[in-house]
Amino acid sequence: MTAAALGQLAVDTIRTPREVARRLMDLKLPRDALWTALALVVVLNAALYSASNMIAPPPDDLAVPIVAPVPFALFLAAGLVGTIYALWYVGRMLGGEGALGDIMVLLVWLQALRLVVQAALLVLVPLSPVLSSLVVLAAAAIGFWILLNFIDVAHGYGNLLKSLGALALSVLAMALGLTFLVTLFGGALAPT
Repeated sequence: MTAAALGQLAVDTIRTPREVARRLMDLKLPRDALWTALALVVVLNAALYSASNMIAPPPDDLAVPIVAPVPFALFLAAGLVGTIYALWYVGRMLGGEGALGDIMVLLVWLQALRLVVQAALLVLVPLSPVLSSLVVLAAAAIGFWILLNFIDVAHGYGNLLKSLGALALSVLAMALGLTFLVTLFGGALAPT
């Protein structure tokens, strides 16, 4: 796929997310290609995160810790994989028919689009912090809309409210799982 075709697919994702979801799922990419794409977007995301912290570090008066690129990449990978499995499993529990590969290709594509937004912000933040804040808000709203449509198409619900429910329950399941892990291992990780 050429850069122009990828650019057009990104524009189409904003305009017609349901159609793009069908096109991406119809590719029937093999699982190893999906895992490779996931690893690539995670590594590129971590590199951009690191570059953005070097170019425009957060102000000292903000209590925002700067995480090293490798832990950031691991955290991002775990979150992305957890989200994929949660959306697949919870979506199926709610009567959806989405395959794991379908959810994976859609979320990896969404993460790739997020990477493009991050790259644009890397240039925009030093030039106009106010405009960059507006871009972040717009990207979050559009990304949420795309994600709801992707979930709906992948699981074949035909109802965005059901997709919203699947997303909310997936977030809850991930939060409960994380709470369980912190409870289980938190004592072992606490400083003595």
